[in-house]
Amino acid sequence: MEIKGRLKLIADKVPNCRVLCDVGTDHAYIPVCLVKNRRCGRAVACDIGVGPLNAAKQNIKLFGLEAFIEARLGYGLDAVFPGEADAIVIAGMGGTLINNILEKGFETAKRASWLILQPMNAAELVRKWLYGRGFEIYDEELAAEGSKLYGVICSRWTGKERELDEIYYYIGEKLISKRDPLLEKYIERKRSQLENALKELQAAGDKGVEIRQKFDERIRELDKILNIIS
Repeated sequence: MEIKGRLKLIADKVPNCRVLCDVGTDHAYIPVCLVKNRRCGRAVACDIGVGPLNAAKQNIKLFGLEAFIEARLGYGLDAVFPGEADAIVIAGMGGTLINNILEKGFETAKRASWLILQPMNAAELVRKWLYGRGFEIYDEELAAEGSKLYGVICSRWTGKERELDEIYYYIGEKLISKRDPLLEKYIERKRSQLENALKELQAAGDKGVEIRQKFDERIRELDKILNIIS
């Protein structure tokens, strides 16, 4: 099975592992790819929806991996027990939902060696939750798929909580330190989103003053980062 774009980035970030748990597995592309290529000994493909889980089962059967990949119905990390999976993938959903899944399955997340997360939006909320709950972000990378950009956050629990400047929640510090090849484009898109939001806030008058000031400051911070990496 050949995977590309955001799915390939996720698969590339999963290290050789004993058991992979893929939350929101959909068609089980990630577990099939990693088990088929002997990157994971076995996998648990989880989804809250019966339809996606049936699609996952069909793909698992198609590649003859029923003995190595188990499809389980359940919300988030409820389908696995703490310590069962050493690598956990949570991808293809919003940042708020990812945080909810991690909070609800906190003990399971803590005991995993690697968390591979791909928020489709609000990545800043995920970064802030991780740092505030004792996880470190040891790597982060961007991938392009068509005209869209996707990011993967790699994390693990250390028990050491950190509080960062807001800009490092908004733009991951690992993306900046490693000067990700897509970082400039990523920042420019973030900047454009902020500028559009500022235009909409102008109609709010005095009620939007504080938010406008915050957005203005964030744009200036983004410009500083652009100057550093360009």
